[in-house]
Amino acid sequence: MRLGIYCDSGINGGHEEMLKRLMLALVDCAKVDTLNVMVPIANESLHRFVGELARKHPKTRIFGLSYTAESLRDNLFAFHRMVRLTAVTLRTLDLDKLLISQGTIASGLAGLFAARRAKVISISYLPLVDDGPKGASVSGRVKWLIKRLLYRMPDEFVTLNDHLRDKLLALAPRARTTTLENYVDDRFAQSTLTMSAARAALGLPDNGTIIIAHIGRLNLHQKRQDFLMRAIERHDKAFEKTLVLIIGDGEDAARLKAIVNASPSLSACVRLLGAQEDVLPFIVASDTLVLPSAYEGVPLVMIEAVLAQRPIVVARVSGLESYLPDSLLFPADDQDIFVKRVFAARDVRIEALSQDFKRRFSRDAFNARAQAILLN
Repeated sequence: MRLGIYCDSGINGGHEEMLKRLMLALVDCAKVDTLNVMVPIANESLHRFVGELARKHPKTRIFGLSYTAESLRDNLFAFHRMVRLTAVTLRTLDLDKLLISQGTIASGLAGLFAARRAKVISISYLPLVDDGPKGASVSGRVKWLIKRLLYRMPDEFVTLNDHLRDKLLALAPRARTTTLENYVDDRFAQSTLTMSAARAALGLPDNGTIIIAHIGRLNLHQKRQDFLMRAIERHDKAFEKTLVLIIGDGEDAARLKAIVNASPSLSACVRLLGAQEDVLPFIVASDTLVLPSAYEGVPLVMIEAVLAQRPIVVARVSGLESYLPDSLLFPADDQDIFVKRVFAARDVRIEALSQDFKRRFSRDAFNARAQAILLN
């Protein structure tokens, strides 16, 4: 089978990490004759990964895109031109299927339109699903109508869980929709690093200070680090002997820094650490992790934390209640319950859940499922 993978994201986040793992699963499969990967040159991390994969596996070919989705967003002329050129490439490659990485249904559109133009079977990989407009504005309704049409474009969807699968089936009932849960590196479950050793290595206090960590892209709309900041300010007394680590980078880094700098209570307990090459020591060093997102797929940090036997408190959104016990969940807009859950989480026993995650999110299970889905 001749497979293609298309990703025009300029970001190297969770979706891109999952895409890398999918490539590794496919390149080892004997039924894949060629793996043709189209990624932006500007996304240095992703482009370098695919380049190294191509050097190790002759069946992999890399095609550098001169654009990113972000660069095409407000340039309709450039978008149409890149759709046309990408469609020409797809016809030349004579693919059986093209998998398109879509963080949302509105991302990766140049690849989706090019697949339609070249008449190649298109698979939308991991799109998050909107719930429709929350307001009654004309622009909101128009955008939603456009998105509903976009959901009808892919021939197939590969998503993360049954919750997202059901939502996609409601929007695109004729598309084949399957689920593929991701895997997490075994080292999160097998690490012998202790909390004290992790804190010492990272220069963090080990004197009874409670350490809470948020790991993820700095995007206030989705990840809601601003919700976390407001909760700390509202309950500043509870956070007096607490250190809150914000680990990650993103488009809202400057906004978040300004929020912290403008507040004495936040400045006293919040540290903005930026992106880190290895998050495992930070997870092990923490008493509790938090993820107050507005929406999610299946966040890697949630799996990583549980495998490392650290509790993580998440918002009850996007079907995440099917992964965690009620004691680690909170209503998305309730700051009081959120804070209560955060400080009670250290007493939640997650050993059995950790063992279940170890079986459920293994690399062997992921590889077998990925190959079965995409080579059907």
